[in-house]
Amino acid sequence: MAPESRRPLIFDIHRYALDDGPGIRTTVFFKGCPLACRWCHNPEGIHPGPQLYYLAQRCLGCGQCATICPRQAIAMVAGPVIDRQRCDACGQCADQCSATALTIKGRYYSHAELLEVLLKDQRFFLHSGGGITFSGGEPTLYPDYLNSILVELKGRGVHVALQTCGEFDWQSFESELLPFVDLIYFDLKSMDAEWHRQWTGRTNQRILANFAKLNSVSPGKVICSIPLINQLTAIEENLSAIARYLGAGPVNAYQLRPYHPGGHFKATALGKSFTPGVPLHAMAPDQYHYLAQTFDGLVKRQRQRR
Repeated sequence: MAPESRRPLIFDIHRYALDDGPGIRTTVFFKGCPLACRWCHNPEGIHPGPQLYYLAQRCLGCGQCATICPRQAIAMVAGPVIDRQRCDACGQCADQCSATALTIKGRYYSHAELLEVLLKDQRFFLHSGGGITFSGGEPTLYPDYLNSILVELKGRGVHVALQTCGEFDWQSFESELLPFVDLIYFDLKSMDAEWHRQWTGRTNQRILANFAKLNSVSPGKVICSIPLINQLTAIEENLSAIARYLGAGPVNAYQLRPYHPGGHFKATALGKSFTPGVPLHAMAPDQYHYLAQTFDGLVKRQRQRR
């Protein structure tokens, strides 16, 4: 099925966000991503379909979920044990769970429904210089759906930001999304194609090509976003390669994002586990500041050579 024909699901809408762009924002998280980064902070955003999410600490042990499940995918063994192969995320167990230990990640919003939610805080956007940020998952998987939302938002003067892994179809992105987006956070994880394939599921070939095209047509809209994962991306060889690349090109804005291990907790709730080698702890502030200063120096020296 082509990405454009999928019915986009949203797994979260975060109002009053302060970390996803300037000012006070509402961040919309789409399900579905062409990458499957093994350290993903939002693993519920990788799969495009609905998923059953189980928080054991909320469970009352009543057993209603096991009784109602039409596929017999839940057994009670000191709490629910979910057969993820049987479960089709129909949501009947979640509907009956009064403790909200079971929920479904992924809901479809019509255009009108989504706009109603997004425009609730329009006055805060205007006064704070904020707006809407589309994230995921990967929002560029749904250019047709997103285009109609963007056109309406821009017609109302709302600032729009977009977070992307960069693995998208350039033609649809350029025509349907780029004209209506004010700010783009574009991830660069590694310059090594084979490493990228091993840890994200795909090489970086199209990502780098899209990054170059985007910076040739709209460099002022782009902030290069670099995740710092201990012993994976936050190593000297990788950061030096990215710094040389940025320093030699037209990109002026970039940000380093320190790793947070929240994805481990979410993966467990989805019945998944993280890959060995992915850190279990957040990056220490002093390590982050050291890496940020070192990276800034590398970019500056590269630019001086131009």
